[in-house]
Order: sequence, then C-alpha cells, then structure tokens
Amino acid sequence: MGERTSHRRGFTLVELLVVIGIIAVLIGILLPTLRNARRQAAVVQCSSNMKQIAAALMMYIQENRGKHPPTGMPAMTGVYKYGWWWANELVRQNYIKNPSINVYRKPMSNKDTDKRFNRTNVFRCPEGIEEDVSSALADPNFAGGDYPTHGGNNGFAILNDSKCAEEGFGIPSWYQLNSRVANNSGGGIIGDMKWPSGKRNSPFAWFNSSTTNADLSDPGIQRHSGQVKKGSELIMVVEASNPNWYDQASSDKYSGLYLRRLGARHGRKSRNGANAFTNMAFFDGHVALFNTELFNVGPVGNEKWPADKFNKETIFWLAKQRG
Repeated sequence: MGERTSHRRGFTLVELLVVIGIIAVLIGILLPTLRNARRQAAVVQCSSNMKQIAAALMMYIQENRGKHPPTGMPAMTGVYKYGWWWANELVRQNYIKNPSINVYRKPMSNKDTDKRFNRTNVFRCPEGIEEDVSSALADPNFAGGDYPTHGGNNGFAILNDSKCAEEGFGIPSWYQLNSRVANNSGGGIIGDMKWPSGKRNSPFAWFNSSTTNADLSDPGIQRHSGQVKKGSELIMVVEASNPNWYDQASSDKYSGLYLRRLGARHGRKSRNGANAFTNMAFFDGHVALFNTELFNVGPVGNEKWPADKFNKETIFWLAKQRG
C-alpha cells in the first residue's frame, strides 16, 4: 500500500481577521457590562461600609447614655492631649473591630512618610481616591472639591493628623458625619447650631481650632439621642472628604450649586458633569443612594442653600424634624 499523506489546512488571513473582528466586537459589548457590574459592586460595598459605621455609631451613642460623639476637636490641655477624631475613637474604643487600619505603627511617627494603609478599612469608599496617591486630591488636610463629582471630594481625612502621628494612632476616613463647625462663641455659627433655637443645628458638632472650653460645655450644642425624632430621615453619615462638607459658598464653576463638598462618587454623571450619585446613612441604620442633583437647587431668600427643601426622604437639621 502506498503511503497516505494528510494535508492540514490552516487558517487563512481572512479567516483570522474575521475571528479577531468577532472577538473585538464581543469585547466591545462585554467591557461596558463588566465596568458597570464593577461599579455597581462598589456602590454595594460602599453601602455596606456605611451601614457598619452607622451601627458602630449607634452602639457608641447607646453605651454613652445617648450622647453623640463630636466629629472632632483640636488638642486641648486638660481635655484631649492629641485631640479627637470620630473615626479614631470608633476604632480605639472597639466599636469598629479592626485596629490594623491605624496608619501609624508607633508614636512620634512622621505624618508625611510613615503612613501604612490597610485596604480592608471600613472607612474607605471603594470609589474614593487610592490611599497612597500623592496628590492634593488625597490630602488629609481636607482639600475638598468645588462640586460633587470633583476629584477633591474623593480623598480621605485624618483630623489633627500631626497629633495622630505624634500619638501613633490615625484612622483615615472617606466618609463624614452630618456636622457643622462650632466656633465664634456668642453668635454666628455656634448660635445657628444651638438646640432648639438654632436654624442649622446638625446632629453632630465639630469643635475646631477656635473652640473654647465654654463652647465644649455649652448645653445648646450638646447632642443626644433624645433629639432624634425621625431616624429614618435624619442624615448621619455622608460621602465626603472634608468634615466641613456643606457650610460653603456657591461653586466657582457652577453658579447656584451649594453642596460643593458632598461627594458624588457613583453612577453616571449629570449632563453638565457636576453631579452623580452618593450614599447616605441615616439614624435608623439604613443607607440609601441619592442623585446629588436633588440637593443642589440654589439659594432661597436669605439662605445660602435651602436646607431640607431638597428631598422628602432626607433631613439635615434637628430643627427640621416634624412629629
């Protein structure tokens, strides 16, 4: 018998190009879907983080006789040697059980070179700026943004960072409490904050560098659970990089946009690029996703921005609660 020969036919150039074209089309179809799925997973993870933080805050409040923690305060002789930062205290006091998210390993650290980040940090938004980005957009001194989708709203904050480095204990947070700055004793902002007469009495207070002992002991700015009447509507935690995230003038780029430091980190941007979606945690523990366009509607009368005229499901001030 003669020897049989086999002829194996390879792919022609045209066939290879057709296959490559089909693969390219499939990739083009699948990539947006995968990208959307990844972003949706980030929204869910962010919501889960905020639920854990809200639960920890409620535990703190319950175990401290209903008293709300301050957002922060500077180092004060005889009060707090290294100052106060709400994220630090939730971890230090074991309401958030993950001490490894402390960025400092020893006292007398250098705040610029000694930070070591842990990406399991529950205070880290998955769509926030990466911890180790060397940029003003990730400035722990609260760079802040000009409008909700601005990159400056995607960074983290560590209040009293120099003192945290000195102590060797600092927790970065991509989330902020619903608080205002308590200063200018005798009037101004602190007058607006007083309960029950103040028109902008937020559920948490931030005592800044101009704080006095009289401010700390003023009963009008002491916050407690008895002041929370509508936990399902009163905002507790938001996405922001600056503790002073809503007491601001109008955006430089977008006239009439006043919540310039509220972070819109999720979903599709608005047509003008200024807004997108943000998670908010409430005093009953639930977290909801909102379009920041609902909250940027411009001034009314003498108000910088119309607090609590944004959305029927959200309340910013204690005084705006009804029932």
